[in-house]
Amino acid sequence: TLIRLVREHPCPRPKKGKRGRPSVHSKEKLDFLLLLMMADDDTCRGTVADLQSMRTPWDDEPVPAHTSLVRHAQIVSEEWLETILAETARLCLEGVRDVTGPLAVDGSGMETTRYEAVERPNKKERDFVVTRQMIYWKYHIAAILGLQIILVAVGTPGSVSDSIKIPTVPHKIRRQGFDMSGRFFNADGGYDSDGNCEELSWMHIMPNIKQRKDAKNRDKPNRRKAVEMSDGVVYRLWGMMYGAFGAEETRRHQLQHGFVRYDNRRRFA
Repeated sequence: TLIRLVREHPCPRPKKGKRGRPSVHSKEKLDFLLLLMMADDDTCRGTVADLQSMRTPWDDEPVPAHTSLVRHAQIVSEEWLETILAETARLCLEGVRDVTGPLAVDGSGMETTRYEAVERPNKKERDFVVTRQMIYWKYHIAAILGLQIILVAVGTPGSVSDSIKIPTVPHKIRRQGFDMSGRFFNADGGYDSDGNCEELSWMHIMPNIKQRKDAKNRDKPNRRKAVEMSDGVVYRLWGMMYGAFGAEETRRHQLQHGFVRYDNRRRFA
């Protein structure tokens, strides 16, 4: 399936001059190895080692080094990865046919391997001192609850608020050709705002967002309409999002979600 997706949706690349030595590795093979590494949650070295025991259309080519795969991952565009994710989700939807479920969106903190210098108070020094702090990102996903099919995945810096990502998610789902009109859209209180309710209503998606009690604009028309359309029974299914994050929690991903314990993975996944 990955080979077919790579051939049907080739990854766009910048034009290269005619000077220099031609590459001995085909572009489709490197695209396939990159997707295989992401699907198996493996390292570059492990993926290249697995290629030697596989039968692929590129058996006549030499086995690439792991550095070739690292350099290739740096030039792959985010739009192509979104296209591959959408086509994979479309294949999953074809497999389940008429089975469906509500949409949901959630975000999780994600560790990186980089650090930044920040000022923090120090009790011993009684002053602010410069220390190293690990950089965190946020990982937002939109999935179909019950089927656990991820439609959109977005990565943002850790300082970006969750509430401003809702308008991006439905537009990306619609741009990929998924018709989600008439569906419930579950989200927690972090996404509760009048603008998000208005955006979802304009796209004919029913916002089922948990209302914050301390919100200052609860009387706005779009939020009042969202409260009238909300369904508590459907919102309880939002907990299945923990299963989607728990299935991706590995030693290398380092997703800092609150429900990645083994018992919760069994319960939700």
